[in-house]
Amino acid sequence: NPSKATSCRFKSGPGYQEVKKMIQEISESQDKEIDLREILDIIWKKKLFIVSFTSIFAAFSIFFSLSLPNIYTSQAVLAPVSSEESLSSNRQFSSLTNFGLGLNLPPQNTAKSLEAIERIESFEFFSKHFLPSINIEDMMAVKSWNAKNNRLNYQSSKFNENDNKWISKVPSSQKAYRVYKSLLSLNQDRKTSYITLSISHQSPYIAKEWVEIIILKINETMRDIDKVNAQNSINFLNTSSKSTNFQSIKETMANLLENQLQILMLASSNEFYVLKILDSPIVPERKSSPQRSIICIIGTLLGGFIAIVYILIQRLRVS
Repeated sequence: NPSKATSCRFKSGPGYQEVKKMIQEISESQDKEIDLREILDIIWKKKLFIVSFTSIFAAFSIFFSLSLPNIYTSQAVLAPVSSEESLSSNRQFSSLTNFGLGLNLPPQNTAKSLEAIERIESFEFFSKHFLPSINIEDMMAVKSWNAKNNRLNYQSSKFNENDNKWISKVPSSQKAYRVYKSLLSLNQDRKTSYITLSISHQSPYIAKEWVEIIILKINETMRDIDKVNAQNSINFLNTSSKSTNFQSIKETMANLLENQLQILMLASSNEFYVLKILDSPIVPERKSSPQRSIICIIGTLLGGFIAIVYILIQRLRVS
């Protein structure tokens, strides 16, 4: 039959497959359009429920954002101190550099700054140097800060402000260290080697004070360590040089002794031994967190999304 043969040739040809694919795409798009209309119709019918549910989330997000205390962040920009800067900053030894005596100064910039960063973030530095310099209740029991009289309000369930005593036991140093790590921010720029040190707290005054304490203590700590090491080396070299008769060994010890004396001199010559201040910490006037408007927007959108998903799931169960 010629008509059947023509029909078979048309179905097997490329044109038929393209037409069939086009028809399927049109059918699928119509089904999707119908499904979208159904979804919109369902949402419109349940609009009162969606609005009510979203309003509850919005009210809760507003209440939650207002219950959060203001947090203020004070920061300082620091730079590594080189040995040359430490020497030239001391008036007693400035003439040595002016006359160009060419002292072989020990390296003390990048490596020292990296060591300082690790020490600031360490538990040992926190427990031995930072924690004894502050009131632990200012870290572990603060509820809010009163800007009018610059006074901290403490959580009554943890700390009795009138008796200046803890309700239960004093928090451990390890627990306080975890809070310290959450308040501390320490970043170093790879290009400039500048370090940004910041502390966040309910009180802007305490935030500034703690940044200053960290800078002071890290310089003192690393200065004391180098002074002790240098003095021990000097004592050992002086003792050893007396017990040897070889001139070459004595000359080598004399060079080592000179280097240790230079380290001891530099450790005693500059207030900022490892890190110097480029931008001093200030008492911030504006809070850094919380972002209450963002919290309210996210809470409202989350409420609307949950309401719509709930309605669609209920619809699927019914169908």
